[in-house]
Amino acid sequence: MGNASPNMPTLETATVYPGNVSVRRHEYFRGTWRDATIRIFGAPFIDAEKLCTELSALKLPGVFFRENYFQPTFQKFAGQLCAGAQIHVIDRERFPAVSHRVEIIKHIRNTYPEHFQWKQPPYE
Repeated sequence: MGNASPNMPTLETATVYPGNVSVRRHEYFRGTWRDATIRIFGAPFIDAEKLCTELSALKLPGVFFRENYFQPTFQKFAGQLCAGAQIHVIDRERFPAVSHRVEIIKHIRNTYPEHFQWKQPPYE
C-alpha cells in the first residue's frame, strides 16, 4: 500500500496532521505541508527554547517538543528566520492531535498576545 500523499510519507506525519488541519485559522507559521514540516511550527517573534520548555511543562501526553529554527520560502513569514518547535509523537495511543494543537495555540496566544491573531477570511 502506498502513501496517502507524497507530502505525508510517514506515520508520525499522518498522526500530527489532523491537529494542523482543524486549527489552520491562526497567523503563526505552521510549516510548509511537506513531510516533517507538517510537525514544525513557529514565527519570528517566538523564543524556541522558552516555548519548548513551557510546552513540555504542560505534560501533554504522547508528545515531545524539540527546538526548531527555519526560514519559510512562502506564506506569511517567507524569507524570515522563524523559531519554534518540532512535534515528535512518542506514543500515538496517547496523542490526541487536535486537543494538543489547541493547547499549543492557547499557549502561544497567551505568551505572545501582541503578535497572535486569527486569520481573516478567506482562509486558504
